[in-house]
Order: sequence, then C-alpha cells, then structure tokens
Amino acid sequence: MAAITNFVIVPLSFLSGTFYSIQRLPEIWQIVAQFNPFFYAIDGFRYGFIGQGDAPFWLGAVVMIGVDILLFLAVHRMLVSGYKLKS
Repeated sequence: MAAITNFVIVPLSFLSGTFYSIQRLPEIWQIVAQFNPFFYAIDGFRYGFIGQGDAPFWLGAVVMIGVDILLFLAVHRMLVSGYKLKS
C-alpha cells in the first residue's frame, strides 16, 4: 500500500496543479498533466471555489464521469467473478 501511495498517488497529485496552476509548468509538463485524472478532479474543486480553472469545466466533468464508469465496471467485474474472495 505504501508503494502505491509513494510512487503513484503522490506524483499524480503533485502534477495535478494542487498547489499551483499548471500554466506555470513548462509546456511538456502541461501536456502530461492533461492526461492526469487527478488534474481534472482538483481543477473541478478550484472552479467550484473560485470560479476559475485551467481546463474547461465540461471536459473535466466528462473525464471524471469516464473514470467513474471505468472504475465501476472494474469493481463490478471483480465482485461478480468473486476475485480473491475467501469463503
């Protein structure tokens, strides 16, 4: 669990614009940040609080709904198949 947190969650959160606007990043990192689903979640919060965001609100909503659908399908498949359930 610590490895996932240290090597996946923390880097994604730092590249998501949590502490700064991604407009301050070099262009290559701006492109990388736009493939990060954390960016759209945090940008949605920023838009909700201050009314400004780095990406269009509708794009963030579409990305987050897409991620939610993918995660729902993955979890549903695991529950239906009984993946790693012990009886």
